Amino acid sequence: MSELNAVAAMLAKRYAEPGERGRIVFWLDEKGDYADDVQSMFGPDSSFEALRDIELIMAADTPFANRHTMMIKHPDRKFAVYMTGAQPAPSDDWLLDMKLAYAPVFSADRLSMTLTEITPDAPQETKEQWLAIMRRTPRFFESKTRIHKLAERLNAQDDTRRLQAKMIAVLLDLPQGQHSLQDIWRALLTQDTEDDDTGIRKIERMGLAPFHWAGTEAIYHYPASTRSEDNLTVKDFKLWLFDLAWHGFTTKSHDESYYAGIQRDFVGWCNNVQTRGTMRTLADSVMQDLGIPAEVDEMDVHALAQHGLFQAVDQRLIMRLLEKLGNQSITDTDVQRIANDRKTMLWYDQFEHEYQAISAAGAFRAALSKVEDPIELQSPQQGFESYVSYYYRVDQAYRHFRMAFDQAPDLDAIAISNDLEADYVRFQLNLGAAWQRQLNTMNAWRIPNVADQQDFFLNKVENGFLKSGKKVAVIISDALRYEVAEEFTRRIDTENRFTASVNAQLGVLPSYTQLGMAALLPHERITFNTKSSHALDNGLVLVDDHASSGTGNRDAILQTRNGHTIQAKDLLAMNTGEARELVKSCDVLYIYHDEIDKEGDKGDEDKVFGACESTINTLITIARKLTNANVNNILVTADHGFLYQRSELDAGEWLSEQPHGDAVWMRKRRFTTGAHLIPNDAFMTFTAQQVGLANPPEEGVTIQLPNSILRLRHQGDGVKYVHGGASLQEVVVPVVSINKGRSASGDRRAVNFTILQSTNLITTGQITVDFLQSEPVGGKVRERITFVGLYGRDEHGDWTLISNETPITFNSTSKEAANRHNRVTFMLTPEADAFNGQPIMLLCHEIVAGSSARRLLAQKAQFTLKRDIQSGDADLLDWD
Repeated sequence: MSELNAVAAMLAKRYAEPGERGRIVFWLDEKGDYADDVQSMFGPDSSFEALRDIELIMAADTPFANRHTMMIKHPDRKFAVYMTGAQPAPSDDWLLDMKLAYAPVFSADRLSMTLTEITPDAPQETKEQWLAIMRRTPRFFESKTRIHKLAERLNAQDDTRRLQAKMIAVLLDLPQGQHSLQDIWRALLTQDTEDDDTGIRKIERMGLAPFHWAGTEAIYHYPASTRSEDNLTVKDFKLWLFDLAWHGFTTKSHDESYYAGIQRDFVGWCNNVQTRGTMRTLADSVMQDLGIPAEVDEMDVHALAQHGLFQAVDQRLIMRLLEKLGNQSITDTDVQRIANDRKTMLWYDQFEHEYQAISAAGAFRAALSKVEDPIELQSPQQGFESYVSYYYRVDQAYRHFRMAFDQAPDLDAIAISNDLEADYVRFQLNLGAAWQRQLNTMNAWRIPNVADQQDFFLNKVENGFLKSGKKVAVIISDALRYEVAEEFTRRIDTENRFTASVNAQLGVLPSYTQLGMAALLPHERITFNTKSSHALDNGLVLVDDHASSGTGNRDAILQTRNGHTIQAKDLLAMNTGEARELVKSCDVLYIYHDEIDKEGDKGDEDKVFGACESTINTLITIARKLTNANVNNILVTADHGFLYQRSELDAGEWLSEQPHGDAVWMRKRRFTTGAHLIPNDAFMTFTAQQVGLANPPEEGVTIQLPNSILRLRHQGDGVKYVHGGASLQEVVVPVVSINKGRSASGDRRAVNFTILQSTNLITTGQITVDFLQSEPVGGKVRERITFVGLYGRDEHGDWTLISNETPITFNSTSKEAANRHNRVTFMLTPEADAFNGQPIMLLCHEIVAGSSARRLLAQKAQFTLKRDIQSGDADLLDWD
């Protein structure tokens, strides 16, 4: 019903009264709200049928004439006397007796009409309460747009608190259904970050500021009543809020439970991806005013690690961690714990690369600390096995350290970077020297109980698959050294339905591409191609007298075993149908991939580790492509590994000697081939027969390798990234075995956890609950972040959060259950009082991957809330 219709209906009701009382109505409209409408409301042309026989009198300065018309001239007609403006005093009012006789004077102010319009079904008591609020906030109702938007939000059961809250929601243009104090302050604080104060100004102009600040005090315990009106500003609230949060939501007068309401909302804003940026901007805006930089300057690492609100904390914490790493006064356990804990902090993604660099540096230093000095190896076999069981971890940790530092270019850590780089060079030299001592005992390039790369096809492909009628795909990734392959194995093992393991084999000497690729093909004999100087200079290799360089030649060799070859890029360009046809056409498929060696030999040596990371991702993509093409068995291997260091080589890492002999064919940083090379103590010297090549002795094929990790001086070729020699990093060649299962039991899943409930009663304002991570993280079991909180259920079945909500990261890799506990203290908010004496639930949620949506987890615990209600503010709290 429109406002004018409501007025007409009320007038019609007056005229329907019996006798003389229904003949004349005095209508007082002091502000003249209906002056433009009144002429059309009465008389024969009125759109309101009940008012068509009413004659309108516009009261003016002729009271006697009006009296004469109504009482003498037309005593049988009905009249409406419309009066505006201030009315005369009773002693001067010549119509007073008539007003009293036809009382009451009709009043149809717009607020009353608006109330009828927006809540026609509300109880009369509610209408009266609302009208009182509306008369205190008349400016709000001067806008038909605001009235319309408010009407859309209201329902007949809303009390005056919800009425005012929804009025503020209209002023702030909040989404439908959002009108809680949390929603309102989120909007006001967001506006503040944009230097926009229109929201709070509207609240003030519309007369809603008293309600807003009273609610803020009642729910958040902001001391509004102790502050002057000038200090009731968004800025003052902001300063109070961040100061309170900085001190852990405790003051000298009150503990954390007193501020549970604001703590819950504050933490929620910080954790919500949609408001996290706002909270960062707000934190920056108050940091100087609160004196945070000076305060954090005096904090040590452990004190800083407890805070995450201001970026000054992260900046200082990063500096302190670097200092402690530099002087080795902090354990890697503490470094990893602090770096991991930062993941849930407000500023983590702004400093993610810095924390990753620190974490990687700590892990690298820890790996180095477990290496004995000097390194002692007991035999070639024990040396090889020691690298596979541990020493590769140092190379892997170094790669992670270097990559992490590359991604944090602004990190002021030159000193520690240089120190760790020097430590790694020493490790390589020490390991190289220890391994060299074992190499010196070898008369041929074989190690007992260690598989040879030359036997790969026979042992892994032929005996492993082809003899039993199984297809197999072999991915050969150039220079995929063991530590990179080990990481690849762990990562693909986390993929759904993939099972992977890694073993090692002894690579060929020299450890370079042409020979390593030849060794992986089916063969009876392998020889250097000595038929031309071109072949000798380029290290070309024959497999059973057939050329083996290039995909075409290798395909011809594999066809003898019903096999084919393809470049990785060509396979990835195929659609699924094409890939399946290729797989159907053969029993064994070799896929050649080259990123690491391509970057190291022909690109930027400093980007080699980036190529390693890219290689891992590409290999996973290739494996998925193959399994989609119905390949269930995959082997991943390499032709050789590599040595790498970021720093420039010292003089002691270069070999001053040069090989000599009847002929020098191929000269590289880490090996030389030739005819009858002259033995020299600076080199290991092997004949073709000693390294498993079938060249006849009369050809005098000789191979010389610089001892340890030393490089040869000559023009061209890189010096940081090298291969061809006999170091463990170069000759420990990985073989990764991958199987794609059909059962969902091999799917990747989040780690499980349980709630250890020690009581079913909550009798105070807080409760601490223990959460146990049920198993270690690793392999198919991944970490998870879970948001936990206490909830009450209202009469509509909706859940209401009645405590702080806390994120828990379940990511422990420990096998000891005692190390996998997480304890969380829940502080009840004032909203909890509405659920006193009722069951409440501890509920767990997690973010749906790739979205901001949340899902409810199965883990839950029920408590009964039984506590004394001491708050006098309970009736002011819940606006929802």
